[in-house]
Amino acid sequence: MQRVRYEHVHQIKFTAVGARTIADLIRNFEESLQLFRQWEEKGIQLDPHGAGSNYAIFYTYDEEVAKQEGFERIRTESGNPLPRR
Repeated sequence: MQRVRYEHVHQIKFTAVGARTIADLIRNFEESLQLFRQWEEKGIQLDPHGAGSNYAIFYTYDEEVAKQEGFERIRTESGNPLPRR
């Protein structure tokens, strides 16, 4: 049985966008940090080949975690794309 990979392409926001104070910058960094820590605790992985200058691809094989975090069913473990539901 093939495992299903669930992915999320996360847009890396430039932290200064919308910031008016240093506190705004700190808050923006903390929000991203909190999300990444949450994902790490749930076993979500960063695709080492899926990081660009303004995005990163995160994935999991855990269907329940994928549902909780809004990840999409993308491909099988062998890399074959799955049809969208």
